[in-house]
Amino acid sequence: MFSIDRITTGPSLSRRGLIAAGLGGAALLGVPALAACSGSSAATSPTAVGSDAKANLVLTSWQIPTDIVTYKKLVAEYTAAHPGVTITVQETPGGDFNQWFTTQLAGGSAPDIVRMTWQQIGRYAENGGVVPLDSYLGSGYGDDFIPAFWKAAQLNGSVHGVPQHTDTFATYYNKAMIADLGIQIPKTLDAAWSLDEFRQILVKIKQKTGKYAMVYGFGGVNTAYRWLPFLYMSGGKLLEQDNKTPAINNAIGVAAIDWFAGLYRDGLIPASNSIKGANDANTIKSFAQGDVGLMVYGDWIMADVTKAISQSEWDITYMPRDKTAASDLGGNLLTVSQSSKNPAVAADVIKFICNSANMKYFCENDLFLPVRKSLPASEMHFVQLQPQMALFTEQATTIPSDMASVETLPAFNAIQAVLADQLDLCFTGQQTATVAAKNISDGISQAVK
Repeated sequence: MFSIDRITTGPSLSRRGLIAAGLGGAALLGVPALAACSGSSAATSPTAVGSDAKANLVLTSWQIPTDIVTYKKLVAEYTAAHPGVTITVQETPGGDFNQWFTTQLAGGSAPDIVRMTWQQIGRYAENGGVVPLDSYLGSGYGDDFIPAFWKAAQLNGSVHGVPQHTDTFATYYNKAMIADLGIQIPKTLDAAWSLDEFRQILVKIKQKTGKYAMVYGFGGVNTAYRWLPFLYMSGGKLLEQDNKTPAINNAIGVAAIDWFAGLYRDGLIPASNSIKGANDANTIKSFAQGDVGLMVYGDWIMADVTKAISQSEWDITYMPRDKTAASDLGGNLLTVSQSSKNPAVAADVIKFICNSANMKYFCENDLFLPVRKSLPASEMHFVQLQPQMALFTEQATTIPSDMASVETLPAFNAIQAVLADQLDLCFTGQQTATVAAKNISDGISQAVK
């Protein structure tokens, strides 16, 4: 899962409008207060593209096996009703998403439909890499989407992607190992382990495994933003309220970086589990084979975890917390690339995939959280791991609003590149946290000019 940025609706709204709309609280997941809302007629009415439409399309998604299967199912249903349309589902190559997608755009060969994260879309909405969808969606189409996400999908008032789901992080644990160590699992969000408690637990786990204690859900250069919850839970922030002035080069910022870097220095996290070195397969493998006792990662990988280790052997609890609780801003949108020769049909496919029924199926089957008002997470019936998904739902309410406002900036792609470089150098022991904080601050100043 990678990332990108975007803006809010309305001609004068800034990305902070995204936060005012409710991100980081109950509105994020459409909890019971929104349960009475129904889907807009535009979201479920017949599309403008007729059954005689003709197009050859490519849809690309992350390398998550269950998702690829689900997308293939959904596009097969679409093409059955539109026999003149063919849709190839392909996996987005691993590595640097931005480098790959930019190269594809430059050659005019980008896939028609591209799955993107919230941290990614802003850049491509701003530079024209993904096209505005307003003329294809129709009036009122966005009424059933949770406002925070619908606003986040827009740049200068134009919709550049349709939100499909959200997700977040929690702490996976090896049940037998934790029980053997006599460690008590937090049962409520308020009782989550403090950072000091968390580190003490990691030390005990390392002594037991003789190897490491935990792995973290990094997955390449475009996932550096996943470290930010540790900055914000510590009372720090990346940018000031103007979303331009760096705010990390101070005692809190240095301490937050150094706390995480200390996990590597003390061998509590494998050196290979760095921002640029990690990948899902190795992260899950380390947890499944008992090299570690804890894994901090997202809800979407639970299906893969259950394939690697019996579900009776693991469970999840909350993220650790410091001055406050915090977690990762996850989730994806579907966009139409500038390369598409059939943007109207591509947009119609997106509308089909993201309609209420298909969003419900996708989230319940693939373990994500929906972003429609008519699909409150509290009423979802996941195909498996219902208690765990309920905990992820609760954890998602701790996403810091000011962190989310930064991650949805158009400049966040450049900011994240700075984060990836400087944090990775620090976590791999090539520079101190003090130097990293200064370099991140200087890099942000250049990025937001």
